[in-house]
Amino acid sequence: MKNHYVNRLAAIMVLGLAAVPVFFLDGCGGSAGATSQTTTTPAAKTTVQVNMGDSPADWMLAFSMDISSMTLTGQDGSTTVVSASTPMEMLHLMGVMQPLAMVNVPQGTYTGANITLGSATTMYMDPNTKSLVQATIPGPISGTVTFSSPVTVGSTPMAMGFDLDLASSVTLGSNGALSMKPVFHVTAGAQGSGTPSDFMDGGIQQMMGSVSSVSGSSFVMSSMQAAQSFTFATNQSTAFSGVSMGSMGTGMLVMVDATLQADGSLLATRVQSMMNSGGMMGGGILTAVTGSPTATSLTMVMQNGAGAGMMSTYFASGASVALNSSTTYEIDSDGMDMSGLPFTPVFDGSHIYAGQSVMPISSSGMMSGGMGGGMMGGGAMDGTITATEMMLVPQGLSGTAAVAVSSGTAQSFALTLPPDSAFTTMTGASQITVVQQQATVVSGTSPIAAGTDLHVFGLLFYDGGQWKMVAARIGAN
Repeated sequence: MKNHYVNRLAAIMVLGLAAVPVFFLDGCGGSAGATSQTTTTPAAKTTVQVNMGDSPADWMLAFSMDISSMTLTGQDGSTTVVSASTPMEMLHLMGVMQPLAMVNVPQGTYTGANITLGSATTMYMDPNTKSLVQATIPGPISGTVTFSSPVTVGSTPMAMGFDLDLASSVTLGSNGALSMKPVFHVTAGAQGSGTPSDFMDGGIQQMMGSVSSVSGSSFVMSSMQAAQSFTFATNQSTAFSGVSMGSMGTGMLVMVDATLQADGSLLATRVQSMMNSGGMMGGGILTAVTGSPTATSLTMVMQNGAGAGMMSTYFASGASVALNSSTTYEIDSDGMDMSGLPFTPVFDGSHIYAGQSVMPISSSGMMSGGMGGGMMGGGAMDGTITATEMMLVPQGLSGTAAVAVSSGTAQSFALTLPPDSAFTTMTGASQITVVQQQATVVSGTSPIAAGTDLHVFGLLFYDGGQWKMVAARIGAN
């Protein structure tokens, strides 16, 4: 009996001793019976507006690429920016930026990006035959971007700009074959200025798209050249042209200026109605004008578009534009200082020229197949547009100037174009006159020294036998 008691007491003591570590662990980790776990607090996220732009490659007229994926890489991992096929035409973005995506990015430090292109297509002009040539660079084309200095994403919404250096990225071989190794220059800036022309801090100017939904004082717009739709808020300061929030409808084609706000939203500063649902608008460089003294038809290399019948496969291809006596003409002077010019700018059926950047707008959709001819010896003709309206829009050209360019200066100077410029090949002009207004934005360091390679973005006119550009922006290449 005594031995039986002793054995039970020993068993109880062993069990009690075995329970001590368990009790100690429970006391450190939480309630009794819970398994010990390490909890990681997710990093806070901030809105980052990822923009895309282009440094010039003057021998091209259009360059369309398919972005199949894009990620930001940092010390704590990566963040997806693009995960599905997204077309982007780069030549219409010479010297400017357009949003690719708005991404909620974990706060932290980022050192680079990985970008994969599905393929790329370019349209250029043969300098000998003056024929348009379309060429495709097959994919996948991979690029790794290492930031010159790390970019820190904090609590303030910001913009990151990826400037594709086309001249350094694409090589044309002696046999006519193209190859590409993407080179991007990256900039970053925090929300703050509230100016649509300030792309560094999230400004958006003349973004083209179609309205997909309207709710209260906000609307959602989809763009063919973006990875997502964008929601724009409006307020009493928003300027409306040809439309109001009350009359805005699904499918309407619009052009939007906007700014990035402190809460990560986009506020539209200007909304311009271009055409109602069922219509379309395009954009590109004119390569031929038929009819005299009044133009009856045009041919152009497509760089942009939205609306019925428009497809991204039309970018870097040819299109025919039919004009008639009902076609109206307009100069898009949004964000431009057109006051006190040393010449009278004219754009109409008798003053429209190959080399200008235009936007044909049609009340009907784009028709597949071209009218034939007019493409100066070659190039694919993908569609026909019957223009209800023709709009002259800003474009980019690059070259060198013999004078310094300073912010806030009003002056006119000669811009000498590079010898391989497609504009020179097409028009024979080796120089244009740049009219710099006091409101012209001089990006980067000011003054820009004489002899520096420049890009100028503005409205191009042919006046008195000379090409003249009213500059909205000037920057060093």
